[in-house]
Amino acid sequence: MTLIGGRASIRNTSITFGLNYANLLKALENLENAWKDYLEALSKVIVGPVVVIIDDTFDHKLYSRVEGIASRYGNYFAWCSMHKRFEPGIQVLTIALYDLATGKSYLIGAFPYATRKMWESGMVSEFKTKIEMAAEIIEVLKERFHVARVVFDSWYWSEKLVKGSVVSELKSNRRLLRVRPLEGEKTLGVEGHPHVGDLPPGSYLAELTLGDQVITIKLLILVYKDNRLNLYTTDLSLSEEEIERTWKIRWEIEKLHRDVKTLGMQDSSFLKRRRLQGYLLLFVMWLTRSEI
Repeated sequence: MTLIGGRASIRNTSITFGLNYANLLKALENLENAWKDYLEALSKVIVGPVVVIIDDTFDHKLYSRVEGIASRYGNYFAWCSMHKRFEPGIQVLTIALYDLATGKSYLIGAFPYATRKMWESGMVSEFKTKIEMAAEIIEVLKERFHVARVVFDSWYWSEKLVKGSVVSELKSNRRLLRVRPLEGEKTLGVEGHPHVGDLPPGSYLAELTLGDQVITIKLLILVYKDNRLNLYTTDLSLSEEEIERTWKIRWEIEKLHRDVKTLGMQDSSFLKRRRLQGYLLLFVMWLTRSEI
């Protein structure tokens, strides 16, 4: 597909197929109905329970001609942890479904977003946080699919998302109000309100604050490949094996991240955020074409 892969260019596509360049750009800005049709088609393929996977990635756009105008058009600057500096790029919320019956993953979409700091400084005029976007899309998915649970990392800790059946991870500095081991010793040897990082590996029932409320979670602390994992679920009926298995499902979305980063999004055709959004949705639908 000419639009997909390598250094994609809408202008090159219009020349190759004899299509009107302006009409192609306009079409990229109006793919919302096509995406709804895509979800409807997927809902006929996936009939059983699913896990919704939520993540995000950053795609560098290292070319100088965009640096002065990127923010005005909706392609954003973000802090690059690899190069320790702000760089032009695209921050993308990524969402996929995992079919628990078949073990197959299906891409739902990749959605460009800006940071709150950029919005407050006037760098962008339209704004939703990735948490707000994720919460809205989850509700759309619940209308069409049997969502068994949702999985995401610790950056999505919010009352907008931590509800229903969730599997996620807590930061080690998160403070707990009350905690009780589910097996073994009934005392922790930790006084006061411990941080998650104070607890030894094991499974616990814990209470902590989420916004202005107190919630109870099942906390599973593991040492995995020399790394500590502070996994939790809001579904207290999930076993330790189900919690760990659901967390591993999250890595199914990494292939989408790799695919997004191979796209040629450096062309001036993708300066406008709506065009970029349309292009990414087109890309996701093209990747899943053989499944529906």
